[in-house]
Amino acid sequence: MSDAEHEGSARTAGAFPLDMSPLSDPEAIAARDRAWLEKVYARGEAQLTARAALTGMTLGGVLSASNLYIGLKIGWSFGMSITSSVLAFAIFGAVSKAFPSVRPLSMLENNTSQTAASAAAYMSSAGLVSSIPALTMLRADGTITIPELTGLRLTAWLLAISVLGVVVAIPLKRGLINAEQLRFPSGVQCAETIKAMHASGGDGVQKARALVGTGLFAGFVKFLFECKLWVFKRLPESIALPGTLRGYPLESWSFTMNTSLLLYAAGAIMGLKVTLSLAVGALFNYGALGPWLLDHGVLRVASEEVARTPALWRAFEESAKHAHAIPLRSHAALHAMVRSKWSVWPGTALMVSASLVAFGFRWRMIARAFAGLARSLTARGKGDAERVDPLAEVEVPTSWFVIGLAVCTVAAVYMQRAWFGVPVLEGLVSVLAAFLLSVVAARATGETDVTPIGAMGKITQLLFGVLVPGNAAANLMTATVTAGAASHSADLLTEVKTGYLLGGAPRKQFWAQILGVFAGAFVCVPVYFLIAKPEKLGNELAAPAAQAWASVARLLKDGPQNLPRYAIAAIAAGAALGALLAVAEELAPRNAKKYLPSATGLGIAFVIDANDSLAMLVGALVAWAIQKKNRDWADNYIVSVSSGVVAGESLMGIVVIVLRDVLGWLPRG
Repeated sequence: MSDAEHEGSARTAGAFPLDMSPLSDPEAIAARDRAWLEKVYARGEAQLTARAALTGMTLGGVLSASNLYIGLKIGWSFGMSITSSVLAFAIFGAVSKAFPSVRPLSMLENNTSQTAASAAAYMSSAGLVSSIPALTMLRADGTITIPELTGLRLTAWLLAISVLGVVVAIPLKRGLINAEQLRFPSGVQCAETIKAMHASGGDGVQKARALVGTGLFAGFVKFLFECKLWVFKRLPESIALPGTLRGYPLESWSFTMNTSLLLYAAGAIMGLKVTLSLAVGALFNYGALGPWLLDHGVLRVASEEVARTPALWRAFEESAKHAHAIPLRSHAALHAMVRSKWSVWPGTALMVSASLVAFGFRWRMIARAFAGLARSLTARGKGDAERVDPLAEVEVPTSWFVIGLAVCTVAAVYMQRAWFGVPVLEGLVSVLAAFLLSVVAARATGETDVTPIGAMGKITQLLFGVLVPGNAAANLMTATVTAGAASHSADLLTEVKTGYLLGGAPRKQFWAQILGVFAGAFVCVPVYFLIAKPEKLGNELAAPAAQAWASVARLLKDGPQNLPRYAIAAIAAGAALGALLAVAEELAPRNAKKYLPSATGLGIAFVIDANDSLAMLVGALVAWAIQKKNRDWADNYIVSVSSGVVAGESLMGIVVIVLRDVLGWLPRG
C-alpha cells in the first residue's frame, strides 16, 4: 500500500555539483551556499506569482480529489508533481498562443505551481483514506461511539496536521539538501522535466495532450457505463467468467473481468512487480484460502429458506457466532465476506510486519537522521549568531518554524482532546513523535525516494495502544498526526529539492506548499463526504488502508477473542511472511530482488477483490509489452496516458456519485 509514498528512480543528471565537504565544517557548507547563491539562484526571476499559485491550487484541488478516490478504491496514491508541472506548462503554452500578451510560465513559476499542486494532492495522506474512514467503519460496528466529524472540524483537523508537516520541514531543509546534498530522486526528476519542457516545449505539450485526451476519453467511457447508454447498457461493472469453484460460480469469488479503465491504467503505472504480487495474492486468497475456509466451516452459506426467514436466520447467525464462523445470506457475498471479515487480518499483518521490519533495517539511516538534526542544532549554538548567513534572504526563518510549531501543537492537542478523548500529555507525545518521525521520513525520502508512511502510522498505533489502551479513536488519530505530518514534510522537501536545482527560493516554496494545503483541504473534505458513505466503505470503495488501520485499532482495543476461527494463526503467518519478505528484500543480491514479491502488493490483494488485482496485472502486462516494442514511446507516454486515464475516470466517478446519489439523475445499479 502506498500510503502517499514517493516512487521514482535515482537519476541525478542536472543536479547542483556535489561538494562532499565535511558536514561538521560550517565554513565549507557556507561556502557552498554562497556558490549556489551566485551560480544557481535565479535572482529576480518570477516565482511565487498569483497566476502560478492559483494554477497550482486549482490543479492540486482537482488532483487531490482524484487521489482521494483512488486511495479509497485501491489503497494507492500517485505522485502528482510531474503531472501538474506538465499540465501547468501546457495550459500557459496554449493561452500564450491564443493571447500573445500572456507570457508562458517561467521555470520557477512552474515549480511554484507544481509545489502547490503536490501539497494539495497529498491531502489524502492526512487521514482521508486511512484513519477517517476507519473511524466510520469502527463506528458502524459499535467499536467506538464518538460522533462523526463535521465538515468544518474535519477541515480544521486536516489543516492542522498538514501545516504541522510543512513547518517541521523547515529545520530539516538546510541539513538534508544544502549540507548533505541528499538525492531526493523524484525532486530531481521533476526538475529535469521542467528544464526539458522549457528548453524544447514540444515534448511537454505532447505529454499534456496525451494526458488530457486520455483523461477525457476515460471520463466519457465511465459516464456511458453509469448512464447505461448504447452498448454499455448491457455491460455490468465486471463481466462474469464461466466456471465454478467449490460448487459456486467464479463470480462469487470475484473472479470476473473488470470493466474499469482506471484499474488497468493504475497497473501500468505500478509496474509488474507489484501487480504480479497482487495477482498471486488474489489467486491464493480467493482461489485457495476462501474455498478452504468454506470446507472447514469458517464461511457458512445459509440456504434460501433460512436467509428469507427472520427467525431461522437469527438462529443461523447465533450458531455461527458461537463457532467463531462467518454467516452469509448468499453465495454472492463470499468474496466480500472473505476480505472484510477474515483475510483482512493476515493481509494487514503482512503489510504491518513488512513495513516495520524494513523500517528497522534502516537503523543507520535513522541514526544519521537524528545525528544530522543534532549537528544542525549544535552548530547554530556555537557562534553562528555572529556569522552572516549567506542564504538569509531566501531561506525560511527559524522564527516561522517556532511560531508554526507552537500554533499547530496547540491546535492538534486541543482537537485530539476535545474530539477523540486523547489526554493532553499523550497529545503532546503524538506531536513530538510526528516531529521525530518526520526527521526519519524526510531522510528516507531523500535517500531512497520512498516515504515509509505505513510504518510511521503503525509505530504510533502500537505506541498509543499502550499509552491509551482501549481507546480506538485515540489510537487512530494520534497515528494520523504522525503519518500525515511526515507525509507533508517529506513532500515539501522533495519539491524544495526541485527548486534548489532550478534556483528557487525555499521561502517562496514554503508559502506555495501552505497554499496547496488549503486548496487540498477545502476540496477534499466536501468530496470525501460525498463519496465515502458508510455503506460504500469496504464495498464499492474497498478502502484497503482504512481496513488495515481499523483492524489494528480494533485488535488493540478488544484483543483477539472475537476474531473468526483460524484468524490468529493467519495473523501469525501473515506477519512471518511480511518479515521474511522484508529481510529478503534487504539481504538478497541486487539482481535477485526483482524476483521477490512485493509485500505491499500481496497485502493489498487480501483486502480488495480479485478482479481489481487481476485488472491491474493486465494493465502492467500491456505496458510491459509496449515498452518491449517501442521503448522511447513507452518512456515518454505510458505514464502520461495512464495518469490521464486514472485522473479522468476517478474524477468522473466523483461526478457520477453526485449525479446518482445526490441529485438522483442517474440510474442505480
